[in-house]
Amino acid sequence: MSVSPDVARALPALERDGVLSPAQAGLLGRIARGEHASADLLLHALLYAGVLAVTGGVGLLVKDRIADLGPLAIAVLIGAAAAGCLGWCARVAPPFARGRMVAPGVAFDYLLVLGALLLAADLAWIEWRFTPLGPAWPWHLLVVATIHAALALRFDSRTLFALALASFAAWRGVAVTGLEHTLFGWAGGTLALRLNGLACGVLFIAAGHLMRRRDVKAHFEPVAALLGWVLVLVAVAGGMDGDAPAAWLHRLALLALGAWLGVRHWRTEDFGLFVLGVLAAYVAFLALTLPGIDGGGLAALYVAASAVALLAGLLRARARRRGAAP
Repeated sequence: MSVSPDVARALPALERDGVLSPAQAGLLGRIARGEHASADLLLHALLYAGVLAVTGGVGLLVKDRIADLGPLAIAVLIGAAAAGCLGWCARVAPPFARGRMVAPGVAFDYLLVLGALLLAADLAWIEWRFTPLGPAWPWHLLVVATIHAALALRFDSRTLFALALASFAAWRGVAVTGLEHTLFGWAGGTLALRLNGLACGVLFIAAGHLMRRRDVKAHFEPVAALLGWVLVLVAVAGGMDGDAPAAWLHRLALLALGAWLGVRHWRTEDFGLFVLGVLAAYVAFLALTLPGIDGGGLAALYVAASAVALLAGLLRARARRRGAAP
């Protein structure tokens, strides 16, 4: 689906001048922002399914042929497949650009993602079979995150950028340092994990904001913001268990953050952040109100009715945004 911010910004003036009717401007605005579904959605889904199928096939090959081929041969074969995909992408891709890059073909991004996933699988296989990093094996996740981020920036792939951020967060989740264990070991490591998630989330949000300000792949910012806020909200929600005062503070903090995020992005193009904020506020609201409801049946009815009302409200909000969008 095509996305053109310049067209989206120009549409209000065309509607005011009478060149376009409100209905036409609304339709074109949704197309320009990439919100209008088309037949290409099926093709994209099929291509992603193909990437997952090939990646799964590699796993089956490793499982069934490890005795025949040997670990070194498998590492070479997977590496060669990854090099083939990435080499083709490097050959046909246009030069690096700070903004959006026009892909040379509909399958370009999917072959790029396939090559990156195969490369990550190859590195994981090498680490598992040959253990070059030894006890420091979690660092290979940081290596994968760095490679994916470099490929995402060079070839303008938001999918790879999201994978890079996820790999970085996984590295921090696995490689909780000795200092953090020393400081927060009394909490069983959960506090250290939540603090790492919170730090990663803030880092991702700040990185996306900086990319937008510096106009370097500014269209990656929603990806960084969405994943960052997910980590922040999950980190806050992780402390809601129990009846201790700290748990109630976490519930209130999640309610406040979710409400602020929803209000902040109600009028913006980041509908995903609006939905995320509403969902976080809803979870916090349930955590605050459910303890006061006696009876399992009544509580289940309360949750079901509120969930239906929430879904209806989100659908109505989506319809209103689409109707009001130029």
